[in-house]
Amino acid sequence: MLKLKKCSALLLLGLLLLGLMPAEVAAAPVKTVMYFYGSTCPACKEVAPVIDKMIAKGIPLEKYEMYDNRENMDRLAMLFKLNGIPEHQWAVPVAFYNGQVYMGVPRILELEKELASSPEAAAGTLSAPDVMGIMGAALADSVNPCAILVLVILLSFISLYHDSRKRLILSAASFIASVFITYVLVGIGIVKALTFLGITEIVRSGIGILAIVVGLLNLKDYFAYGSGGFAAEIPQAWRPFLFSLLRKATTPWAAFGMGTVVTLIELPCTGGPYFFALGILAKWGLTPQFFAYLFLYNLIFISPLIAIAILVYLGKLSVEKASDWQARNSKRLHLAAGVLMLAAGIAVLLM
Repeated sequence: MLKLKKCSALLLLGLLLLGLMPAEVAAAPVKTVMYFYGSTCPACKEVAPVIDKMIAKGIPLEKYEMYDNRENMDRLAMLFKLNGIPEHQWAVPVAFYNGQVYMGVPRILELEKELASSPEAAAGTLSAPDVMGIMGAALADSVNPCAILVLVILLSFISLYHDSRKRLILSAASFIASVFITYVLVGIGIVKALTFLGITEIVRSGIGILAIVVGLLNLKDYFAYGSGGFAAEIPQAWRPFLFSLLRKATTPWAAFGMGTVVTLIELPCTGGPYFFALGILAKWGLTPQFFAYLFLYNLIFISPLIAIAILVYLGKLSVEKASDWQARNSKRLHLAAGVLMLAAGIAVLLM
């Protein structure tokens, strides 16, 4: 169990650091044509006018010269391997688009015709089921018992050690801001990793199934909480360590730091809906549309936390009542999350 926690923490920390890196290091999104060529390649020169024509039409296309750029050579080799192309068949010009490999002049001409007849495929727009899936996942994540439990515990410790309501609201605000920022950075890191590896479409094909599995696990905890020896929450074995961290987060700066640590720890619990949404959003890569929906998702995710913190600060809700409410409604929260994730998964699979 300890090794598993360490491996999970290192992986999530890596994704967080990847999210902090400049956007330029990420590969083009899958819905962008990734075109590799050589500066002295005769076939590449032959197909150059077609590539320029595609760019002129507004088709998202990224060009990678690989004869004089070792990084591009390594990236191309990785994409060939991921797509199962034998090494003796590797050649340029080659384009990767929507999970397909277009190698050689004839195939690239075919790609240009396909995109010309289906302009919306290059536009990277979301379908109605996509949007419903993202919003459903955000709502399911927002009522996840894990995140609400953590905030309630934090408020309990702050109110236990300090009488200042100002200290309470500032610490709660710092904690929530840290959760938001960390969640956003992890999301960016995941999408960067998927697009760099060129496996966004592969992941996307399984996100509907992922949503249904997450939904069924939550419904399981509504009808038979903890059956099967586990619940879709933070494992009981992890909670003493988590509580010991929160006990120290009684100042705004400490709460901000703990927000990042706690978010990474609880992501295996809260992450199912988030990974599902990122699988949909990754079709855009790191574009303005992606960031708009990513920020919207995370604003929805933290909205219950904000509401609880404000109600406690205004005296409309005591920490004790908030804790009691969370405990009494844990199963109902699982029901809401389960229904939302099932609906989102079914919508995506049927689109």
